[in-house]
Amino acid sequence: MSELSLESSSCSEKGYYIHDRDEWKTFSTAELGSGGCYRLGISAVVPRPVAVITSLNKEHGTVNCAPFSYTGLMSHNPPLVSHGICLEAGGKKKKDTLVNIEENKEWVFNVLTDSYLEEANACSEALPPHISEVEKTKLTTLPSKDCKTPRLAQALVSMECRLEYLNEIKNDAGEHTTTIVTGRIVRYHVHSTVLKANNGVGNRSPVVDLQKLGAVGRAGDITYWPAGEGKAVSMKRP
Repeated sequence: MSELSLESSSCSEKGYYIHDRDEWKTFSTAELGSGGCYRLGISAVVPRPVAVITSLNKEHGTVNCAPFSYTGLMSHNPPLVSHGICLEAGGKKKKDTLVNIEENKEWVFNVLTDSYLEEANACSEALPPHISEVEKTKLTTLPSKDCKTPRLAQALVSMECRLEYLNEIKNDAGEHTTTIVTGRIVRYHVHSTVLKANNGVGNRSPVVDLQKLGAVGRAGDITYWPAGEGKAVSMKRP
């Protein structure tokens, strides 16, 4: 059997055929425009981890809090995370989180879980910087150790982050639309109930249990995707 036949056979078992070229639709991002790229992107790149970011407002002393799904772990040596923070009002206004990070050079990445999903989603409301989303949604905080910014008490995993890089992204018209912030994780806070027991490597290399954590990712539209739920598939590294 040829390589193509093998691929076709494998694909047919999954409900599609590699030779059915007419079934594929292609889209030029230039033709889609920013709105089309947004809708297709967030529905296709799924699930995305959600960082519920807490940051300090210097002027008012309030703790701002907002969820961001343009988020990822970039490396472990050094431990770096990145968030894409889009500007508001057609690219004319920076979000409070971005302003706070630029001023303080730090923030806390709180991992979203199903235990506080509704409150975290409510934190996406656009509020004046002197109003704390934490207080409005009745979330609570705990002190961090290396950063002044507090972490969320409801988060089972939190990461204290210090700013490493700011990268301002501009569209084809030269307009600033997004800032990618990259931070170094300086400390993890992990609730003992979500740590795997007897992982074989000891306390120097802790591991989080997916099922116990109940992490929630983001999909298209305003849709959230709980991880685990008995659907985790474990595979061996080739």
